[in-house]
Amino acid sequence: MKNIVLTGRLTADPEKKEVGDQHIKLTKLRIANNDSDRENGEFYDVACWNKQAEFAGDYLKKGSKVLVQGSFNNESYKDAEGKKRTHFSINANRVEFC
Repeated sequence: MKNIVLTGRLTADPEKKEVGDQHIKLTKLRIANNDSDRENGEFYDVACWNKQAEFAGDYLKKGSKVLVQGSFNNESYKDAEGKKRTHFSINANRVEFC
C-alpha cells in the first residue's frame, strides 16, 4: 500500500452520498495541489468514509485548503487523442483544514 500526505485546494464542492444497504457515508473531493500552475498542476480524487465523510461534506467547500493523508493509487491510460494520462486517487484516512 502506498501512503501519501498532501495539501491542496478543493476544485469543487464535496459530493456527499450514502452507499450500500448499511448507508455508509461517502464524500468525494477533487483536490489540486499546485494552485500557481493550472496547466501542470496535479489533481487528485479523494474518497472520504464515515466520520471523515461527514466532516468533509459538512465543513469543506470549493477553494478550501486541506491536508489529506491516506492510501494512494494511480493508473495510466491513453485519452481519446492518444496522449498518455495518469489518474491519481486517494482513499483518505484523515482530512484537515489548513
